[in-house]
Amino acid sequence: MFSLSKRIIITCILPIFILLISFFLGRTHDIEQANLQAERQVTQLNNYIDTELARFSAIPELLTYNELMISFVAGSPQHYSAINNYLADIQQASGASDIFVLDTQGDVIASSNWQTDYTFLGSNYAFRPYFKRAFTDEKVAYFALGIRSNKRGIYFSQAVYSDNKAIGVVVLKVNVSKFENDRELLNTSKGSHFYLQLPDHVIAMSDIEQWRLNSFTQLGITAKQEIKSSRSYLDHQPIYIKQHQSQSQSTTQFKIDKQRYVSSSMKLNNFNATMHILVDVSKVDSAQISRLFWVIIIYSFLIIIGYSLLARFAGYKKLLYSRHSLEQKVIERTQTLEKVQTALVQSAKLATIGQLSAGINHEINQPLSAINTYLASAKRLLAKGNYEALSQSLVIIEGLVERVHKIVGQLKHFSKPSGMQLRPYPLAALVNNALMISSAQLKQDNVQVEPPQFDEAVIVWVDALKFEQVLVNLITNASQAMNGAVERNLTFNLECFEERVKFSILDTGSGIEQHVFSHLFEPFYSTKDSKGLGLGLSISKQIIDSFNGSLSAHNRLQGGAEFIISLSSKRGDKHD
Repeated sequence: MFSLSKRIIITCILPIFILLISFFLGRTHDIEQANLQAERQVTQLNNYIDTELARFSAIPELLTYNELMISFVAGSPQHYSAINNYLADIQQASGASDIFVLDTQGDVIASSNWQTDYTFLGSNYAFRPYFKRAFTDEKVAYFALGIRSNKRGIYFSQAVYSDNKAIGVVVLKVNVSKFENDRELLNTSKGSHFYLQLPDHVIAMSDIEQWRLNSFTQLGITAKQEIKSSRSYLDHQPIYIKQHQSQSQSTTQFKIDKQRYVSSSMKLNNFNATMHILVDVSKVDSAQISRLFWVIIIYSFLIIIGYSLLARFAGYKKLLYSRHSLEQKVIERTQTLEKVQTALVQSAKLATIGQLSAGINHEINQPLSAINTYLASAKRLLAKGNYEALSQSLVIIEGLVERVHKIVGQLKHFSKPSGMQLRPYPLAALVNNALMISSAQLKQDNVQVEPPQFDEAVIVWVDALKFEQVLVNLITNASQAMNGAVERNLTFNLECFEERVKFSILDTGSGIEQHVFSHLFEPFYSTKDSKGLGLGLSISKQIIDSFNGSLSAHNRLQGGAEFIISLSSKRGDKHD
């Protein structure tokens, strides 16, 4: 009873623990992703705005080097219309808001909007810091509200020099609303907001209208007086936007208007301001609900599976015992079958030798009879003292003995039992050995053999004895198949691929009957009536399969049959 209660308590407490872990892990993951998004977006937005600002800041510098501009500012009024039209063209081409020129007193003497009702011509901007700082040989980028338009803008200014003396200032204004509109075209706005903060903590631009020209920092009296005296924002006083910072999972979060954000910031290179990206994480907690739902589903599923497995555990032990017993029986049966297979292969070898015995006897008796003849002749030559002729006879006898030894040795090598030993062998040597064993049968059947001209570098991965058995079987089958044929030719063909070798044995016999093809490689199926057991081709195919190869056959168009052996020329999976 206690064990059952304990199990129920654990089953109930464990999911609560898992849900808590899943909640915090999911929340941490989502906040980390939000931080990565903020870093990625602030980098992207900074690069874009920096590139644009660099482009705009280069325009006043280029204008200061213009000879017509220098001449006009120096006091050549005849260029008045040309300069105004020139500035208008540049303003339209660059996308700037306005471009104008100030003299040494700060009066506007040329402007891109010279033909409009709100033209700057005649206005005085000597009080603007961008005018004063330009005369100190400084390239200026300055934020301020336009006096006439009351629109936020960034002003780029640079002095015009003549004879190393500042004679005027070129000013270019860009409305910051351009960047706010462009930002909507960038893939950085989804689930996030941005603002550009000036050194005085005033927000110069933002995708939130209520944040513009206000501040997330409470400004002191001194700061407010400095802002008022600079007249950068005219009569506007920045309003404090309430925000609260907190630490959560090693991340600083900002709460603004009941929304929670994570932030990433980066300073601009071409303007003294800092870009901030805020990614909304207000819905991170509620986003975990769907995850927790799936955790509950998976946990319930695992509990059901677990109890099912426990219920079947006892039966599983019994099944394991039965399986072990069955495996032992399978191993024993497999070993028995392997022994029978080995014996069957050996029987097929001996059967092949038996079929070739008559021809082999003739091959051995022929050199033996010649040896007797040369021995009798050698005795007579010895008696006569003709040692030179005697020496020649002995050399011939030695060659005949070596021939007999070679035939007997090859038969002995062919007939002995062997295990599977895959090794790389030259194909040419293996085919020549098989032809030597089969030579008696080929002579007896009056078959003309076209010796294979194979490159010694052609290698096949086989068991040499078993492969020679296959070759002898196929060659003798081909020889017997040509009985009764007018033309009796045995030829070989070789094709080499990247890792495979395709070797063919071709005869000029009557071919294979169509109904035989489906049974050709079946055990105990023979086309030789009572002369064969029907094991040769079946065993040959099994042997070639064990080499990771294939054995197939088809009839030739010009008559006769072709047996094709495909083998690996590289080290295969099956090796000892």
